[in-house]
Amino acid sequence: MSFSFAKPSSISGGTFFKPIDHMNDLALLIEPTSITKGVENTYQGRTTLRDEVTADVTVFGTSEALEKGEPTEVIKGARVVHGMLTSTLERVMGGAMVAVVRKIPTKNGSGYAFRDVEWEVEAVVGAYWEQREAAVDAARASGAMPSFD
Repeated sequence: MSFSFAKPSSISGGTFFKPIDHMNDLALLIEPTSITKGVENTYQGRTTLRDEVTADVTVFGTSEALEKGEPTEVIKGARVVHGMLTSTLERVMGGAMVAVVRKIPTKNGSGYAFRDVEWEVEAVVGAYWEQREAAVDAARASGAMPSFD
């Protein structure tokens, strides 16, 4: 018998969203759930304060994943810590956004930013999202939610 147990790191926000690992993905469905402001961070001997956003990130990394409407990865409770990314996610808190990650020039060098996807890609991800939400609503309405009393 095989068990499918959740990993504590996948639900406790222990996973960091690493933008460099997602620069080639075709679409990201990002659903920010919370923000913690003023988190102390020490990097290269310098301590600063930063905002951290916790989000669920659904990754469509290949054209096949988009065509089938099946994500290549779902990251639950990921912590997003890069400044331009967190400031964007703060504006859609409690909602959802479809985007790609790109490295862009800034006055201090470069940084990661979310960018728009083509409307065709957004439509495919939107259909996935609607189907997922409909399945959750159907399970709730049918009373199929288990009782552990």
